[in-house]
Amino acid sequence: MNSDSEEDNLIETSSEDELSSSEDESEDESLESARNWCGVDVSVLTPAPPKFPFTGNPGIKVSLRQSDDPLGYFCLFFDDEVISFIAKETNSFAEEHFSNLELTPSTRALQWKDVTSEELKRFISLLILQGIVQKPTEK
Repeated sequence: MNSDSEEDNLIETSSEDELSSSEDESEDESLESARNWCGVDVSVLTPAPPKFPFTGNPGIKVSLRQSDDPLGYFCLFFDDEVISFIAKETNSFAEEHFSNLELTPSTRALQWKDVTSEELKRFISLLILQGIVQKPTEK
């Protein structure tokens, strides 16, 4: 009986080895084909087609005159609703963050005041201006 069970095990083992070796060979073949380099003509490269075709009407949907100042453009992207949402989320994050910390009496976090929408507008405006106006140092 023992000899039969050993033969069965040998047959099963050898068939498993054959399967795994054939898988290894197919992986090796795919790796070899991936290593084949070919030249690419850069002058005829075309952009990939979009995954989803654009069906909208392109262009600016807001009428802007040439005389509009930069603040007008800023308000297009950061209207009062967006600014108030950012201020509300900033204040709720600060409240949650400071409540989870063990603060000492001299911690600056105790001096935190809620951010207003006007302060936030000024802060974002300063960030934008820092990218435009070149200064030798920041103060």
